[in-house]
Amino acid sequence: MNLSYEASVSLLRNMPEHAELIKLSYLDENNLDAAVRFSKSQEFAEVLRLLDLDKSIKPIKILDLGCGNGIASYSFANLGYEVTSVDPDLSSTVGLKATEKLSREIEFTGSIFTVESFAESLPFKDETFDIVYTRQCLHHFCDLSQGLVECQRVLKPHGKLLSTREHVVSDDKQLTEFLENHILHNLHGGEKAYTLDQYTEALQKANFRKLKIIGPFDSVINYFPASEADIDKQIYRAFSSKLRNPIASALMMFPLAKILYRKRMSRRCNFPGRLYSFYCVK
Repeated sequence: MNLSYEASVSLLRNMPEHAELIKLSYLDENNLDAAVRFSKSQEFAEVLRLLDLDKSIKPIKILDLGCGNGIASYSFANLGYEVTSVDPDLSSTVGLKATEKLSREIEFTGSIFTVESFAESLPFKDETFDIVYTRQCLHHFCDLSQGLVECQRVLKPHGKLLSTREHVVSDDKQLTEFLENHILHNLHGGEKAYTLDQYTEALQKANFRKLKIIGPFDSVINYFPASEADIDKQIYRAFSSKLRNPIASALMMFPLAKILYRKRMSRRCNFPGRLYSFYCVK
């Protein structure tokens, strides 16, 4: 099929067997419901922590690149930040018009300003933003390297880039497998994935530094819809399968033990389209 992204999502919304997928993807027909849910999620709380926004002094200018239906734009703006939301899709349910509707729902002092654009040619002056945030966006760039060069250009010195939930594959065979099993890709196309080396090399060539690679199980940002409690249960089961329960319980009291085991889980994770996030500084 060759539907638009909006038509593809609308089709899935009308199929009861995909109701849970729609909800977990924050693609609710009422995107205010989705935005409020995202703003209260463990994922967004971790985004704020990584960006150190819980301690920041406003005003801060945030570019939400590939904003989609605006769930992150709303969440940032509702905390009082000045958000510029960019997407090439103008649709009213999954694109900029959906985000525009959310701009009228901001309860506090923040704001949302929408701009139609592709990442590779952002219509902003150099050093405009304090933060560039993307969620499931880099793998949609037409040109990954050029898009990241533009992200770097519009950031202020020492500005932060946080790109979350990016699909990673090991090789072309995994890419084919990933795309063949991606339900939205089969409806409208437009999906993509890169190797971890391709992401990191593009970030480095764009002159980003302090690159932090966040693996599939390193953060709730990547392993959502599982929660931190869900992953802790997996870790406890792994510990208790090799150790006595009291020892396993004692290990769970040490954050470092859980962090190291999560990194082990990330290293072993090799399914096509696994999720990584990237934090770096201009």
